[in-house]
Amino acid sequence: MLSRVDDVASVEDIAMMVGLKLSDLMSILDRLADLGAVQLSWRPSTSKQAGRVSQPGAAPAASAQGEPEPSLQKGEAHPAVQRALTPPLIQPYTEGELDEPGDLSEAHKRRVLVAFYGLEGKNYYELLGLDTDADKKEVRSAYFELSRLFHPDSMFGKDLGSFKAKMESVFKRLTEAYEVLGRSSRRKEYDEYLASTMTTSVLQNRFDSVESQVRALSTAPPQHKRSPAPAAEAAPPVSTMSNVAVPPGAAATAARPAAKSPSPAPQTAPQSAPDPRRTSQVGQRAPVTLDERKAQARERLRRTFPGASSQVGSSSATVPNRAAQQSQPIASTSSERARSPTATGSGTRQSAVGAGGIEAVLAHLRRAKDAEAAGDLLSAAAALQAALALQPEHKDLQAQYARVSSAVTRKLADNYEKQARYEEKQLKWAAAALSWERVSDGRPESAEAARAVAETLLKASGDMTKAQRFATRAVDLAPHDPSNVVVLARVFIAAGNRSQARRELEKAVKLDPQNAMIKDLLREVR
Repeated sequence: MLSRVDDVASVEDIAMMVGLKLSDLMSILDRLADLGAVQLSWRPSTSKQAGRVSQPGAAPAASAQGEPEPSLQKGEAHPAVQRALTPPLIQPYTEGELDEPGDLSEAHKRRVLVAFYGLEGKNYYELLGLDTDADKKEVRSAYFELSRLFHPDSMFGKDLGSFKAKMESVFKRLTEAYEVLGRSSRRKEYDEYLASTMTTSVLQNRFDSVESQVRALSTAPPQHKRSPAPAAEAAPPVSTMSNVAVPPGAAATAARPAAKSPSPAPQTAPQSAPDPRRTSQVGQRAPVTLDERKAQARERLRRTFPGASSQVGSSSATVPNRAAQQSQPIASTSSERARSPTATGSGTRQSAVGAGGIEAVLAHLRRAKDAEAAGDLLSAAAALQAALALQPEHKDLQAQYARVSSAVTRKLADNYEKQARYEEKQLKWAAAALSWERVSDGRPESAEAARAVAETLLKASGDMTKAQRFATRAVDLAPHDPSNVVVLARVFIAAGNRSQARRELEKAVKLDPQNAMIKDLLREVR
């Protein structure tokens, strides 16, 4: 490696020529610099060196000896470093962690802690403090500025205490980010993965919101019988407009003196509120009654959604819960909102959806149909959820929503599978396990997806209880596949249950007698 060092070659060039990982090469170069064998442009020199290594994208190192190491303040001036080290709104560490004795300044300790506790919540661009359109020169510059702060060997011989392990973790992730973003092919693949995760996350959150509202409708408690309102309160007011038809008996009820009505009047059939747009004047047709409006709406619903009119607006339908009413208001008439539903018994749900409510159901169904035709399954699911808010016990609506929601989860499962395979390729086993779990949720009949959850949890040393559950599901779905049985046995081994693992491996041997790997595992647990 030393023979490759000159005044021109960059660290990247040397790593490619000698076939070393960048992190390993950096450690070797730092050690050679300590011995005086090379001069690094980002470190001070203490004696005459044989050659110089330039930081990629920077000018060749100066020939003068003993140039000072850039200060932390100078490094912080780099825009990418400033963004990468910006502390979060909530401090991720305790002040007690700063009290650990050592050779790091308090400011440097804070930088290490901010970077260390922010590793899992950032993508590669965020780790380096870069925008997604940063060019290669910016990627290199940001990486070397940050490496100067977090490479443990840059503080060789100093007491770093527990901060050394934290700095190593940060530097490892920075190097990982640099090696991906610094190469065009790997960066393109990562950008596609990042775009997929962001899009899928947004879609998943939207769908989860719709699902939670549907679950709230299905678990809403029944409304109990309301006390009958006094007739004077239930009756519509008398209008002074001469061209408005007043329902029979309404004027007499309203004109009755309150002093002569000490007790509520018997409940009478509710009357429809007068509609100024439908007046009975000379030369005009008679007003359309509420029952006629309902019949017309049901007929339109029958044509749009066959079988729906037998349930919408009937006494067997339910009233949506309060949360659903607030999120999806029912467009019923003022008289329908004013009157009390007639209950047949305590705890019985009654319909409060009138003609306006049926119109709203029709509108939601049309939106769902158009959205599904356009391939927007999430919008279709949201429209059906809105219709269910008006008619939560409508069987056809429930079936329609179940069909569309199943299609949504399967579509999301396709996206999660792509993410899982990329994460496996990058050896990100914990992330892959979460992605495969989403795939299994969307494909509950897939033994392969369930087995993949268990396998990635094993490689991640994750939750073995969850791994056992998914491995068992895989065996239940495909009991004659020895791969599923072996994974379940490996989960039992990892959990310390060797006797159960032996029983599963004995089953696997019967399924695949020639498999040497299964026989080796069986010998280990006997």
